[in-house]
Amino acid sequence: MFKLMLLMAMGLGALYMMHLLAQDYNKIRQPVAAAARALVSTSNLIARVKREVFEENSQYQKWWDPKDDMTAENVRNKTTLNIDWKRILSRDPFECLLSLICQLAAGAENNSHEAKFIIEFLENTIASAPGEIRLAFSRGLTLHGGTDHCYNIYPFCVYSAKTMLRVLRWFTESPLEEES
Repeated sequence: MFKLMLLMAMGLGALYMMHLLAQDYNKIRQPVAAAARALVSTSNLIARVKREVFEENSQYQKWWDPKDDMTAENVRNKTTLNIDWKRILSRDPFECLLSLICQLAAGAENNSHEAKFIIEFLENTIASAPGEIRLAFSRGLTLHGGTDHCYNIYPFCVYSAKTMLRVLRWFTESPLEEES
């Protein structure tokens, strides 16, 4: 009976942690998508301007360099996302976030868009993340292909990356997305 109660408490705690992670996942998903749209529209604008300049006079093509262009600098995602890593980690006694990061960095769920997005986000922001996050990420990179070792490193989190990503997807889906 005690084991069942302990298992239920662990499951409830892990679900609550995934809920907190899903809230922060929504924070990072929306600004990055907007920045990607802005980047694509700006790159289309740059391509059009390059084409027009080249058609007018080929000597002006050397003048147009997107690296020197101030609009290209303005399009970069300068948004500082306030992910409260310490709050998430403090409410994650089973270290499921660290296990998820380790498993994803080790190559679990390579075909999942969410997994690719999380890894890409971590690669870009790992310098500002707490030490535990950086350690889980680097452990996953060293265990590339061996996601089972992440279970040994974080034994209290029994969920696979696939299950945790499903829970994240479940928490982040809105009724409006399901209708369309």
